[in-house]
Amino acid sequence: MNGIKIDLKQFFSLIVLFELGSAVVLGLATAAKQDAWFAILLAMLGGMILFLCYGYFFKKYPTLILTSYIQILLGNKLGKIIAFCYCGYFIYIASLVLRDFGELMVVSLLPETPIAIINLLTVMLVAYGIYLGIEVLARVGELCFSNIIFLVLLLIVLIFISKLPKIENLQPFLEDGIGTIVKKTYLQTLTFPFGEMIVFTMIFPLINKPSSVVKTAQVAILTSGILLSLVMMINQSVQGTYITHSTPFPLLKTVSRIHIGNVIQRLDIIAVIVLIVGIFFNMSIYLYAAVTGLTDIFSIENHKKFIPFVSIITLILSLIIGANFSSYEKISIEITSHYIHIPFQIIIPLILMGIAYFKNHKRSS
Repeated sequence: MNGIKIDLKQFFSLIVLFELGSAVVLGLATAAKQDAWFAILLAMLGGMILFLCYGYFFKKYPTLILTSYIQILLGNKLGKIIAFCYCGYFIYIASLVLRDFGELMVVSLLPETPIAIINLLTVMLVAYGIYLGIEVLARVGELCFSNIIFLVLLLIVLIFISKLPKIENLQPFLEDGIGTIVKKTYLQTLTFPFGEMIVFTMIFPLINKPSSVVKTAQVAILTSGILLSLVMMINQSVQGTYITHSTPFPLLKTVSRIHIGNVIQRLDIIAVIVLIVGIFFNMSIYLYAAVTGLTDIFSIENHKKFIPFVSIITLILSLIIGANFSSYEKISIEITSHYIHIPFQIIIPLILMGIAYFKNHKRSS
């Protein structure tokens, strides 16, 4: 693809930063109560299995992106429609991520600033990153990765030094049984953030070592899953189940309680920095995928022509989804996870996998 290549270390960094995104600050699997950390690990395992489906397509079509082999498998007309829907899906999820970021900034740092201004500046930054190209984003991601991991681990260490965690807040373990956890939280936590790995099917052909793509991605999913589970465990051990469940951004509340002497306190800014970096890469990858997909569908050589269009649509959607934060949360959590994530992350890929297998089997016969 025009000589663009990303090495495995950059690929790994992009996945971890993408997976952390807004998920590291938001509460995941809170319906599982004190077992939320365990529910995240279960969803992570499901995400690794689901990713094998995405890896299957890459092995069958190593030089093609998702929107290209959809057209091969479903035919030109239907294929273009479904591929276009995937581009819309990427834009929609990017708008949700942007809204999450805007809401957090208003709550934590900029209460007097209109969310429209925050979102506008953010989407302009992301658009500029896409304009520079995926190789530049990958190199920046590699540089940011070690710093973000250091900051997350630093916060965890400071929380323990402050003697905030209480093991009794995590007990009893599996009080309602593993079946209840699966029923209440599994699909929601599987689709966000682990099922969102489908967006990387738009990047796979750019990796310089195709034979190691699936293995590297699986290790990255495992790494991010363990980090998210650890963060959630600490949130609940510090705040308890009820407060963690009722707080929209539990990590911020946990970090705000760090007090070591009269010197180390008010470290909310560190959590916000982690979020800003994660949001930037999460949105950048989604919007890059949307721009690349539209370029492929309409057979246009210069993908940069779509950047303004995609950026404006993302900004508008981020502002009109939900009249307030409560209605937005309902749309983001309940409606999106069941009626948008599941079809695009699970149902359609499995159907495509069946069609690809049938066609290959028929051809070999």
